[in-house]
Amino acid sequence: MQDQYEEVDIITKGGNYGWSMYEGPLRFKNASADDFVDPIFPVLGYTHSEVNKEVGSAAISGGYVYRSKTDPCIYGSYLYGDLYAKNFWAAQENPYNSGNFTARSIRFSCAHDSPLNCSSVPNSPLPALGYIFSFGQDNRKDTYILTSTGVYRVVRPSRCKYTCSMETARTAETPLPSAPSDGHIAKADLYSVLLLYCLLFLTSFHPVVIAL
Repeated sequence: MQDQYEEVDIITKGGNYGWSMYEGPLRFKNASADDFVDPIFPVLGYTHSEVNKEVGSAAISGGYVYRSKTDPCIYGSYLYGDLYAKNFWAAQENPYNSGNFTARSIRFSCAHDSPLNCSSVPNSPLPALGYIFSFGQDNRKDTYILTSTGVYRVVRPSRCKYTCSMETARTAETPLPSAPSDGHIAKADLYSVLLLYCLLFLTSFHPVVIAL
């Protein structure tokens, strides 16, 4: 329980992730050279101080490889966030099957036409998500985030007044349907109306289809 570094690993049957000697890439001070047995290091991660100086701790909540057509600018990226709901990332593997991932921070906000009220964190533009507990997908591959304040869905960037060049190109070819007037998102096993939110990379990049 060193509580210094959070990591994302690609699980291999019988794999040794060095957890008795390492926390992510950080080696424990009491680990001896004799204990070193070719550990598999994480493909993504961060130290607590990088993302959450205020509370002094953090934890990764993840995540799915995004394969929905809703937001073409993050297609093929692994989505994950921090438990304290101040940070989201999307990571791409390049080249395919190399284990070489590059993560980019994502801006996020409530959709301007959200059917339900989406409050903001005091003195911050961030939506008040509370804590991020888990991610999920429906049969259309749309991605949902379960938080302590509700369930949110990734929507196309334009609904949050963000610009995505790939969405613009697609819209020019085939107009996207407008948002439903009643604001409901149908899902058979949910009893509550889902709030909407969106994600967009701080910088654009070309998506690469990956599989984990």
